[in-house]
Amino acid sequence: MGVFAVRTCTVKWRFCGITAVLAALSLLVACGPRKPVGIPSEWHSPPPVQAAPATRPAETPKPSKPAPIIKPQPVIKESDLTAPQEAPVSQPGGKESSPSSPQRVASLHLVEQARALLAQGKADAAIPLLEQAIQVDVHNGEAFLALAQAWRAKGARQKALQFAQKAEILSQDDPSKLKQVYLLQADLYKELGDNARTDVYRKKALTVK
Repeated sequence: MGVFAVRTCTVKWRFCGITAVLAALSLLVACGPRKPVGIPSEWHSPPPVQAAPATRPAETPKPSKPAPIIKPQPVIKESDLTAPQEAPVSQPGGKESSPSSPQRVASLHLVEQARALLAQGKADAAIPLLEQAIQVDVHNGEAFLALAQAWRAKGARQKALQFAQKAEILSQDDPSKLKQVYLLQADLYKELGDNARTDVYRKKALTVK
């Protein structure tokens, strides 16, 4: 009995020793570094696609404001003039105006101011007013007649004749004004030494009643 008991104890101690060794190994395995587990490439999810930044539409440049255009004063030519009639006279811009139109009234008012200056011997001050009167109403024969008289007062006889010729065209239906124009032209030609034309315009003045 004593030998059997000793053997049994020995077996138990060996069994306990093996168990302890296995437990220690299991702890070492659990605490030791783990080998990384590889994931197949087909299992990887593709990276998120970043949206391209939205491009702003190109801004069209705003058109710059045009510089103000300064129109030169109109040049009055004899070919642009027509003989006025008692009926309404065509004005710039395609509008019809009668002798009592605002344009004609304003133009005549400027002529009156210029004639007052001419009576004082101030031809230089009268000429700008008469030029303005013609711009307001290009068919105002009285403005051309007064302008011819103003240039004659300054000694510019050739220039005075040019405006007198335009006044003659515009005064065909006004005998009293037409006679003044003929007499002015006769005096201008006399001062220029052209006796033949002086006689012609004096005869024209005599025929007008």
